[in-house]
Amino acid sequence: MGKEKLDIENIITRAVAAGRLASERTVKDAFKATERRLYAVPVLRQKLQEDMERLAEIKQFGPQNKSSSITRFMKNGLRLSPEEIKEALIMDMEAGIAADKFELEIMDRALSHIAADEYYLTVTGRYLEGLSNEQIAERIPCELSTVWRNRKRLVQQLAVMLYGAAAVK
Repeated sequence: MGKEKLDIENIITRAVAAGRLASERTVKDAFKATERRLYAVPVLRQKLQEDMERLAEIKQFGPQNKSSSITRFMKNGLRLSPEEIKEALIMDMEAGIAADKFELEIMDRALSHIAADEYYLTVTGRYLEGLSNEQIAERIPCELSTVWRNRKRLVQQLAVMLYGAAAVK
């Protein structure tokens, strides 16, 4: 009986340690994913604008030429009419635009939760405007270590807004 109890305690101890390790990894993953999403915001805004312009052109003039986006709608020898191709492209582009808009709305909503923070520029300056830590420190004004420390704090808050409890240590 004593050996079984020792084995169970050993299993529980190892399981708790593994759970803590997985939790730490999840928190780091959420932080990194939040940073990736923040870096993507300006590029995604530009892409969205370009896709909306391209969609308007396709709606007005139709597809300009044969491309991989058109040929993927012509599988198994099935021939689609030019109008069917146009409609398929429009639907495909509208779905992509909707997904991009949704991502930007989520990020804007998350950013709005930290907008009142006096160190908000540490996040927007770095990820959205591409400013260096030195430039941010000059604009706030504060020390470089303050920029780094507060950006980390705010990105952690954003991670919780985006990923919930999985981002909490």
